[in-house]
Amino acid sequence: MNNQLTAVEPTGSIIVDGQVITYVVEITKITYSDGKIAYPSIASTDFLKAYATAVAPPVDPVFVNVGTGSGQLFLDPLANVNIKIVPGNYEYISIPKATNVKIDGTGVKLPGGSISIGQADHLEFWGVSVTDQPYRAISIEQHSNHVYFHDMSFKNVGDYTISYHNRLIYDGTDNTASMDWKMERLTFENTSTGFSCNGGFTEDGIMNLMKNFKFLNCVVKNCPEIGNVVWMGQVENYEVAYNVIDNINRTFSDPNAPNGYHNGIFQMIGNGSFHDNKITNHQGNAIRAWGVSYGTEVKDVLIYNNVVWNSWKYSAFELQVSPDMQDYMALYPSRIKPTNAKVYNNTAGLMNTSHDWEGVMIDLYETGGTLEYYNNLGFEMYREGTYFPVGNMTNMGGPTIIREEGNHYFLTQQQAVLDTVNFQSLVPGVGAQ
Repeated sequence: MNNQLTAVEPTGSIIVDGQVITYVVEITKITYSDGKIAYPSIASTDFLKAYATAVAPPVDPVFVNVGTGSGQLFLDPLANVNIKIVPGNYEYISIPKATNVKIDGTGVKLPGGSISIGQADHLEFWGVSVTDQPYRAISIEQHSNHVYFHDMSFKNVGDYTISYHNRLIYDGTDNTASMDWKMERLTFENTSTGFSCNGGFTEDGIMNLMKNFKFLNCVVKNCPEIGNVVWMGQVENYEVAYNVIDNINRTFSDPNAPNGYHNGIFQMIGNGSFHDNKITNHQGNAIRAWGVSYGTEVKDVLIYNNVVWNSWKYSAFELQVSPDMQDYMALYPSRIKPTNAKVYNNTAGLMNTSHDWEGVMIDLYETGGTLEYYNNLGFEMYREGTYFPVGNMTNMGGPTIIREEGNHYFLTQQQAVLDTVNFQSLVPGVGAQ
């Protein structure tokens, strides 16, 4: 029997464990009669060998409808189930426990309402919209892992939009960390803090360490008093990327603001990467990266390919280990260590238009590690009443700079970028690409 594919033989059969299995070829896809599919090279395919790599096609999960489309929805503890909440306007949704659960909330609105989650493990939740909530939109109360929120929207939320306040002490194992959270394609408008995750340095140990946190492809706009988009008290290996932030922290009701507030849009205590974000018309450092490595290995903080433009005050980025963190590091060297930082290929301009502080590329404080700083593009920056080159950072005795090259500064935007919409660099290989 010929098991080789030819142009005139789109069908055929093989024998597996004494059973005859037929197949059909469609371009580069081979479909076998038992439902399995393989995608080997179409040239000279051995269909018996290809069958060893074949897999069954994914089966769409079955969803169970819950809710009536209105009122309050109290769910029993959920495990190994997929549910769809009947679309409509709800006052409150309670999920005391969810283990290996998918929740489709498409069409579910909570005007003035909220969602309370007790404890979750492998929870995927999407589709809901929360508006006009004076307190919190979503609260997660207990130690939770593998939480994935996506395609949700929030508008007019007064307190933390999404909050997680676990207080478990990290003992060096993943069992005591909060593992693998991801937030993707969320939108925030006129909200307070987008995601608040507490964490701290205690005598007993590191409290509420989260590992592998992702905040991706989110849109934050028209939030006059949001303060922090994300606040992470302790986080290892974060990724904050592809987010668009515009018109935030510009109009405070507090009469002492904005001059009285000092904030980072992303406040991240730990290590990870911050890249491909666009942050415009704002107050606050795009990220206050307070670098911490947990355990014995020194990790990196990576800041690259970001656009930061038109800040009411402060520089584009901040690197720091605060004095209390330095004290803790000295007291418990086996628990935490410094990080090394790389800041490269960023574009920043029109920094600190209030002129009551400095506005350069980096506010650089003591970090205990090293810094590589290269291929950054700056324009219209402010320092002590004078415009200075991009390499002239606000340096408060910071880390040892082991690489500094390819950074360019221009007095005007027209010399640096094509426009202030796409921020295409006029210097090849320099700035956000």
